[in-house]
Amino acid sequence: MAQSGALRRLGLAPAGFVLGTVVMQVVSSAGAAAGYGTLGGGYGAFGTTGPSRAAARYPCAHMMGYGADHWGYNIEDTAYAASLSYGYETAVTRLRDEARTLGAHGVVGIELTVGDLVGGYASWTFRATGTAVVLVNGPPPGEPFTTGITGQHLERLIALGYAPATLVTAVGAMYVQPNCRTRGDFTVPGPVDQIPQAIGAARDRARSVLHQAATVHGDGVVDTRWSDRRSPAFGEGWIQTAVAIGTVVRRFDTDRTPAAPRPVVPLRP
Repeated sequence: MAQSGALRRLGLAPAGFVLGTVVMQVVSSAGAAAGYGTLGGGYGAFGTTGPSRAAARYPCAHMMGYGADHWGYNIEDTAYAASLSYGYETAVTRLRDEARTLGAHGVVGIELTVGDLVGGYASWTFRATGTAVVLVNGPPPGEPFTTGITGQHLERLIALGYAPATLVTAVGAMYVQPNCRTRGDFTVPGPVDQIPQAIGAARDRARSVLHQAATVHGDGVVDTRWSDRRSPAFGEGWIQTAVAIGTVVRRFDTDRTPAAPRPVVPLRP
């Protein structure tokens, strides 16, 4: 009810529930490249050599001449990130197509989900759902805007002089080949820095993509939602991903001042 009331105050009316979905195979490149030796350098005793194009190296902590068994590294998996990005974007595109058939001006409250719901290994289902809205007595609709913002937050955004432009997804992915310490080898105690550094690198990459989207499509990104995921890959390795979903906004009025928030008090004694 609160969302419906906020939409009515903006002159918007719900047009219907819209859905976009796609099932696709997600591919990876970094682990396969390492397996076929295309990274170069190979592995050597005491961890003195390793993948020459690796983003970060983590030598064997034993230092006993068995670097071939315990070497680790992190490297960006651009193919995996591109697969996820394409899946999200395709789902949103199909959601927008449904909204267009309803004559909608936009879609609000979009939720994106992904999972291996059907198919075999690495076949994932990407799904986008939302509420199509029309501007009552407005001009003919053009390209529908898309946003994950709810009606109440959209009302607040418009009051600040910003309008939603498009929903964006940013993905960062790092392939992790663990060294002995990261594997949990009890003979080499100490801090495991390989995993947090992989998470940080994936998030940095996603943040960079968000910044680029804001620069190209509008004036900033709001309502950003972050999630981290660890997916099995080759052997003991895995792919550490960071996904950021947000709404690019454009400034349409620079003279508006933020409205004071309404006071909220508890009614319980």
